[in-house]
Amino acid sequence: MGRVSKRGTSAAETLVVSNSTAARGKKHYKAGIYARLSADINERKSESIDVQEEIARKHIERLNQGGQEVIDIIECYRDLGKTGSNFDREGFKRLMQDIRLGDIDCVVVKDLSRFGRNYLEAGNYIEKIFPFLGVRFIAVSDGIDTGDKGNDTKQMASEIKNLVNDMYAKDFSKKAKTGLKQRREAGSYVGGPPPYGYKAVWEGKVRRLVPDENTAGIVKHIYQSFIEKESYKAVTDDLNRRRVNPPAVYKQTGEVFCLPDIEYKGWDKSAVERVIGSRTYAGILAQGKTSITARDESSRIHKPEGEWVVRENAHEALVSTELYQQAQEIRKKIQEVSASHKHPTEGVPIGENIFDHVLYCGVCGRKMTRHSCAKTYADGHKGRLEGYFCLNGGQTKTVSCPESNHISKQELTDILMPLLRTEFAIYLDRPKRFMEAGKEQISSVIALSEKEREDLRRRIRQAEEKDTEAYVAYREGKMPQKEYVSFKLEQDVRLQELERQETYLEEKQKGMEKVRERYLKAVRSMLKLKDTGELTMEMVDSLIEKIHVYPGKRIEAELRYTNEMLEGWSE
Repeated sequence: MGRVSKRGTSAAETLVVSNSTAARGKKHYKAGIYARLSADINERKSESIDVQEEIARKHIERLNQGGQEVIDIIECYRDLGKTGSNFDREGFKRLMQDIRLGDIDCVVVKDLSRFGRNYLEAGNYIEKIFPFLGVRFIAVSDGIDTGDKGNDTKQMASEIKNLVNDMYAKDFSKKAKTGLKQRREAGSYVGGPPPYGYKAVWEGKVRRLVPDENTAGIVKHIYQSFIEKESYKAVTDDLNRRRVNPPAVYKQTGEVFCLPDIEYKGWDKSAVERVIGSRTYAGILAQGKTSITARDESSRIHKPEGEWVVRENAHEALVSTELYQQAQEIRKKIQEVSASHKHPTEGVPIGENIFDHVLYCGVCGRKMTRHSCAKTYADGHKGRLEGYFCLNGGQTKTVSCPESNHISKQELTDILMPLLRTEFAIYLDRPKRFMEAGKEQISSVIALSEKEREDLRRRIRQAEEKDTEAYVAYREGKMPQKEYVSFKLEQDVRLQELERQETYLEEKQKGMEKVRERYLKAVRSMLKLKDTGELTMEMVDSLIEKIHVYPGKRIEAELRYTNEMLEGWSE
């Protein structure tokens, strides 16, 4: 009975392989069949994944009947809808991983075009990487088999085939781009899911946007409300009070409003901004804003606006031209006001955000956001006012933080300073003794860890020596193979456990080195706290684990080193 692959998540059906694997004196291969279905929508249906795999299986059966070798099919690797112009494919990556692990030493494809259409990369794999890894490569339809004697004469044919495939990929890419441009110029919507407020329908060969009767009214309401209130936040709050599902939730559920028994995931300001800023709702279709390269689908190129394909009256508008223009004028005014706030006022630059890593809302747990603004006082001098607030506090999008929660930097500092001085008073009075005690404690732990590591290294060396002695005895015939295999299996388990323990101790020692560094920073911070009385980011990070702020300017501070490293220290 042949072997059946059950490893991994291969989409292949039961793989029937040769039942002659027990034959002696034959060359054995562990084969992986690779099949790819191109992203080319015009590809012939006969070139399906299943057909490719069947062709490869039958070819392997014929090779096995020759009697000179045995090829066992271990697994099939598939890539559906993937271009052949690059090798960034999940199935191919999984195949290469199994090759590196030694599970596969023979790759079988229907033809070179299924393997790849980039002749440089494909040739590199076939002529360099696979031979280096000891992997046999078979392309059935092209008659290429690197395990065949005399196959070197087919290298030039292989390179020509790959060159033709690469030219085909480039030619198809050019034709596809031309086709896309023609469809865009014809007013066809070639994007993915249609924008909120629209549905996409086919009218012959043209894909048109038509109003979605469920959400078109919501879009009109957004525009009218924005013009009336001149505020993204006001519109967002209005939508959230009405429990209108945001675009992503509507697309997923088809429900315009959130049902009473469902957790509401509301709108945010950026979603409203996208609706207001999109000319699609005025009946204008702007496409071709970005492009990708055939060799690298992940690199997206943003084109200048002059290269966009823009069609006016491409579909029914949801808002009138006048309403859209009004909204854009308000939008521009808001942008100008915001831009003036983004830059620090001359002479009062924004300082270091010393509480950046430790400050959280005590109600919802969200990280507090810093707010900073410049102020000109009556005597003419300028100053900067800084504070922190929770973005969730008092928002309509979430009920996790119902009250506004904010505190100024000065108020926070005024609360923390007496707390820190009181908590670290004993250490501030005796900083040198505190430093010596801590360093001694850490050094003791590190020394003990190093001693344990040295003992482990000695045991590993002894185990490796026994392994070598057993191998020599086996090769000289002094130890039976069965006894050697049993010893080897046990010895490998023993070595793995010793190496695991050594790795653990190494990580523990590295952790203690980090603790030593943090400890010395804490000492320096305490000395600065005593000398200057001003907080810095290093001081805050060294002495404070976390600060929770509650409405009413109440805080809870979790300090470092008071109970962990300093425990047991006495006068």
